[in-house]
Amino acid sequence: MLSSVFNEGTKKEFDTIKPHHFLDFLYDLAVCDRHDEENLSGNNNALLSRKFSDGEMKKIKFTPFVDDVCRPCNKLIDGVRCIDYFDDETTLNYGFRYKNDFNYQLDLKLNRALPKIFCFDKTQNMFDVLTALEKNLTSEIIDLYL
Repeated sequence: MLSSVFNEGTKKEFDTIKPHHFLDFLYDLAVCDRHDEENLSGNNNALLSRKFSDGEMKKIKFTPFVDDVCRPCNKLIDGVRCIDYFDDETTLNYGFRYKNDFNYQLDLKLNRALPKIFCFDKTQNMFDVLTALEKNLTSEIIDLYL
């Protein structure tokens, strides 16, 4: 791919992240990095989680498709389709065998619930995303109890 060769050696201006991976980063920040275990699939989850936690992720673009976490994973076929699957019966009861299908639906729901935050294919400043997320999640949680 010419675009990947052209971009090799240049610094990325933004990180492309699935909304559910972004929520994983927030979780990791709260529990002091749960990605110390060996990464057998070769994805970038730990690397990007640390980049986020260290404040180095300045711009972000959300996507429901392949993101910077998934891109190097050995379970990603032809750069498009994740073949990782669930092996627990609870998840199968919801009709999802493959993690890709489950996560795609999850990301679409996050986009519908908070479209100004999890806006697909728009580069955003991390500060703006975190500020909006804090404001919206707080009000959403408060509304549940009123």
